[in-house]
Amino acid sequence: MREAREGLSLALWVLVGVLAVACAVGGIQVAQAHDARARDAAQHARYDATLDAATAEATAFVNVSHETAEADLARIAAGATGPLKDRYTEDVSRIVRSLRRDRTATAGAVVWAGVVRVDDSNATVLVATDGTREDRRTQGEPEERDLRLRLRLVEVDGTWLTSEIEVVD
Repeated sequence: MREAREGLSLALWVLVGVLAVACAVGGIQVAQAHDARARDAAQHARYDATLDAATAEATAFVNVSHETAEADLARIAAGATGPLKDRYTEDVSRIVRSLRRDRTATAGAVVWAGVVRVDDSNATVLVATDGTREDRRTQGEPEERDLRLRLRLVEVDGTWLTSEIEVVD
């Protein structure tokens, strides 16, 4: 009888040990799943932020008129950084003169945008736009102009800014 009780006691201790290990393993797996969800949420937030920033910058880029040139160029510069920002803040007089001389007006909208790659501080976004352009060459008549753009963005103090806009085929 005593051996049976000791055997039962040992079996209970083994069962308690197995249950403790199972609980520890389960807890570790729950913590890992939580961390993975947090990383995924942060990645999705970066995707959303870069898409929003690229869409706003591309919209500003394709909507420029000789009549509102200074404000239009300032809108482009506001979403830019580095040499791109410099171009739209330092060369404003030259660009405005060119726009007014040619009576250039562009209008358009983003019809598609997709993130090519994004990490903690850099992103590349492709954007398709649909719009028109009119100038002296078109004799003031709007001409269809669809652009495909590659925007390179960098995160500056928590804000995604465009460092480069490139027209691609």
